[in-house]
Amino acid sequence: MDSRLQTLEKLAKALEAVHADEALWVQVKAKNPWFTPAFAQRALRTWQHALRPEALAMWASRYGSPPKAGGKVVGILCAGNLPLVGLHDLLMAYVAGWTIHYKPSSDDDVLLPAVVECLQSLDPQASFVRVERLLHIDALLATGSTNTMRYFAHYFQHIPHLLRGSRTSVALLTGSETEADLAGLAEDIFLYFGRGCRSVTHLLLPETFDVQRLFASWLPWGELGQHAKYGSNYDYHRALFMLNREPFLENHFVLLREDPALKPPVGVLHYQRYGDLTQAQARLKAVESEIQTVVGKDQVTGFGAGQSPELWDFADQVDTYQFLVDLN
Repeated sequence: MDSRLQTLEKLAKALEAVHADEALWVQVKAKNPWFTPAFAQRALRTWQHALRPEALAMWASRYGSPPKAGGKVVGILCAGNLPLVGLHDLLMAYVAGWTIHYKPSSDDDVLLPAVVECLQSLDPQASFVRVERLLHIDALLATGSTNTMRYFAHYFQHIPHLLRGSRTSVALLTGSETEADLAGLAEDIFLYFGRGCRSVTHLLLPETFDVQRLFASWLPWGELGQHAKYGSNYDYHRALFMLNREPFLENHFVLLREDPALKPPVGVLHYQRYGDLTQAQARLKAVESEIQTVVGKDQVTGFGAGQSPELWDFADQVDTYQFLVDLN
């Protein structure tokens, strides 16, 4: 296995020291209240799992040995909606042999740099430079709002760039789901407060599906309603829906509303009914450019796996690594 892949295997083990740093988790939460210690630590564990030896071996079998390090510089603008959401781009650029200038989101400028520092301690030759402005770069990777990406497409039109806008994820239920499936779906919905592009924010349900089964499976996540920011979102939209006399169902921490929009506000979950699977698949096809992944039985992502992507699960289904290798 290439030395850079071996370094990533070492990184998975070295991150135990980051996990044990209680002062770090206090700093992370103080900087961004959405990054609770439980969720931030979960993100770190997810990355340790993604860098397990068998996953790295599978990566090597897919792509072969990484190219030699070159002198080109890639600028990476990191998102901050989830803990460590920008790490995938950083690791892809590292393995592809680029010099990396990265700008972390102000919402994730404690945990992400700590992981980068850990990687650099394992490979002093790695070139990670934290910057405030992305200048003098040969390529760009960026994730953010759709409007922001339009601006970047114009501003960086003179260099190769890979820009990802705002997407979300959908779950397709058939009615044959087990209680374990629904428990996994609850994690896909509520982990990280549902703020990620891989968070399920919209459900496609058969006409006969009993939504009380969903509410029963969501009970273990009730503490979310006690979180100040999440609870404020829930209270605000509940009051708004009541004022506008919009129908909805609730269970004191999530509002379930029948609506075709794929991405509702935090604290709200949308659903639509369908008559047959052909109708449901047509609906998914019509909005596929807005969907990160589809969760369900026999779907791209299984129940409970929405927030545990592998190294080769690329955002917007665009191979970031191959993009960088081809340029280098």
